[in-house]
Amino acid sequence: MNISRRRLIASASTALPAASLLSGLGLHNSCLGGVETTEGNKKDFIETTKASEKAVEKATAFIKRTQNRDGSCGVDINQQSDIGCTSMCGLALLSQGNTPIEGRQSKELKKMRDFILQQTKSMPSDDITSATGTQLQRKIGRHAHSFFAALFLSQIVGEAPNPEATNNGLRKVVDAIVKAQTSNGDWGTTSWAPTLGTVTGWVSLRACDFVGMRVGGAPEKTTQHLLKTMASSANQSRGWMHDLYKNAAGIRVLYAMKKENEVAAKTTFEKVLRLVTTDNTPFTQAGGEEFLAFHLITETMLQKGGKDWEKWYPVVRDKLIDVQNRDGSWTGHHCITSRTFCTAAAILVLTSPNRFLPISQA
Repeated sequence: MNISRRRLIASASTALPAASLLSGLGLHNSCLGGVETTEGNKKDFIETTKASEKAVEKATAFIKRTQNRDGSCGVDINQQSDIGCTSMCGLALLSQGNTPIEGRQSKELKKMRDFILQQTKSMPSDDITSATGTQLQRKIGRHAHSFFAALFLSQIVGEAPNPEATNNGLRKVVDAIVKAQTSNGDWGTTSWAPTLGTVTGWVSLRACDFVGMRVGGAPEKTTQHLLKTMASSANQSRGWMHDLYKNAAGIRVLYAMKKENEVAAKTTFEKVLRLVTTDNTPFTQAGGEEFLAFHLITETMLQKGGKDWEKWYPVVRDKLIDVQNRDGSWTGHHCITSRTFCTAAAILVLTSPNRFLPISQA
């Protein structure tokens, strides 16, 4: 069987459980007959199912239909280039073990990478694009496209021809993101979901730092900003949207900064777990913000492992599959309505057990 370098690295990691090793080889962890506890009892929890694999396959086919001749992806099929959507689609293909030089979607991935790098050649000093008012910018923040571009390029470092070009392009985007961070540690408060924007900005810099790039910035200030924001609303609810993407995504930062035992972090996770377990509304009425929040929280629980991962993942995985469209896409029902963005984010959730992205360990 042919195994890409990304798959080989993932499946060879001694830090991964046996179920993940099988996943890295393209097999189901059900081949083990379940995951055994130390007492020898078997659990029912299986990360990757036939249904989730089928959903990813259909979603990937949809993603490919959104790609334009120049390698970019639009917010939907036959739409003009969108940097953020292109970057998210690139991440979705990487998460399946593809690289720009090998894998079933290597050609599409290489074109996405080349498109993003082309944008960095003429970018302003403060952002990857001079455009304003896009869906992602209105809802996540002015620098949303820079965040997603940096995240994508950081995950592709060393996985493509001419790595110097990738590093140079990424350097320019990182410098713009660092420059845009405020003294409070955030990236502005004028968007619809500024907390989600701040988390995404932090994650993009974290990803770059994890792959060896010196980024600067002020991660501690971001942590304190999020703790303050989340603590102020931990004991109140302003609706399921606020609880999910305006607040819960912050646990992605808090966990990575070893603040998961803070009261705000624990309370927030318990609230969002209860929300997704007892209510289908966050899925049937999800916008792109929720899909992104699902991805961010899933990455957190993946790293944390244990009971929190086992409680979170099957619920989110199966409820996402239930609302997938027949053509393989997911629809944003408010705010970020882009089917491309929502579909790419859903793929990242469903492929998270692969553990192929470096950010899954960052």
